[in-house]
Amino acid sequence: MARHFELSWADGFSRNTRFTVGLGLSAGLLIGLISLWPHWPGDMIVPFRLQLVVLAVAGLLISLCLARRALMGFAAVVLMLHATPVALRLMQRPVLPATSDAGRPLSLVFSNVLADNRDYGRVIALAEGENADLFAAAETSPAWIERLKELRATYPYSYAPEAGVFGVALYAKRPFTPTLYRIGRYNMTLMRADFADYVVYVAHPMPPANASLSEDNRLYIADLARRVASETKPVIVTGDLNATLWSGSMGPLMRARLSWPAGSGLRHTWPTGRALLGIQIDHVLTKGLRAGRLTVLRDVGSDHLPVRADLALPESRAKLTFSNNAVIQKE
Repeated sequence: MARHFELSWADGFSRNTRFTVGLGLSAGLLIGLISLWPHWPGDMIVPFRLQLVVLAVAGLLISLCLARRALMGFAAVVLMLHATPVALRLMQRPVLPATSDAGRPLSLVFSNVLADNRDYGRVIALAEGENADLFAAAETSPAWIERLKELRATYPYSYAPEAGVFGVALYAKRPFTPTLYRIGRYNMTLMRADFADYVVYVAHPMPPANASLSEDNRLYIADLARRVASETKPVIVTGDLNATLWSGSMGPLMRARLSWPAGSGLRHTWPTGRALLGIQIDHVLTKGLRAGRLTVLRDVGSDHLPVRADLALPESRAKLTFSNNAVIQKE
């Protein structure tokens, strides 16, 4: 009787386990199919492709332990569905060498400071401590713009227009000519900073939280890619793009052949303190540079971690004149 009970319990447990795994794999298949849709809600799923690949691998391993061919085949299909886009993007993206013997060094720190963050001192200490050539920021509300004036001793040149909670700002050790663009139906800010021998774009499109915002994110990044493609100087793009390497909206930047600094694309910059959900949406991308290495920096009280890029510009120097006047353009 006891033996019969043990066998019945084991069979029941096995059936329940197979059912649960099959249900999980079905959910993974559905999520994977939705993620292929190049609009919302696919745009909200795609940034988490790496997490989905890990879950798909776990599903395959459990299926192997259960020794059920049907489940194993199903799990393999789900894993391929999630892993193939990841592998393709990794193969397609140009990656800069970490260092180069030729080229002039240029360093940049970017931080989405979070408009509601009041840890002004931590951000200022980070910017001064890193002592990079450039410090760029996003979500620079009027309060942040006022407090970041404390960086003047380190960065005598700056442009920090008041644009509400979605503002962007740039602080530099060398002079530049700024232009501020307003893009899309939400008038999101995009800054272009023209230095003597390179150009910097500081970007912050909307997150793809719904269909309208998702479309705006795509239009913004496509507009950014067009501008970068038309530049004749080396270009650095930095900002919170609210998109990952896997996101469909990054397609235009991929086609424009922007390069990723070594160590970039697979890092955790958001959300702070939640490594299991961590994705990299804070980026530095380049065009025409020789080398670059990306580092994720310490927490400054924001929901984003700052990033630092150590780059190498070409040796040649352009001789240009500067203007202190900023231009604001509505797209």
